[in-house]
Amino acid sequence: MPNSTPTQATRCQKIVANTLGTLRIENLTPSEGLKSGLQAYVNGQKSTSELLDEAKSKYVALRRR
Repeated sequence: MPNSTPTQATRCQKIVANTLGTLRIENLTPSEGLKSGLQAYVNGQKSTSELLDEAKSKYVALRRR
């Protein structure tokens, strides 16, 4: 009987497809930066933590005391 466990690449592709689907439902368009980041994730070049860190550095303002 063949193994039906999805590969890492298949899981990544599903995660990306779900993310893009959610954006479409919310009537949002992904930026080119997001698209390239998601492609890097599918290719195994970036982790979700790295993508999150990039988003935080771009959109979250630093608070200095």
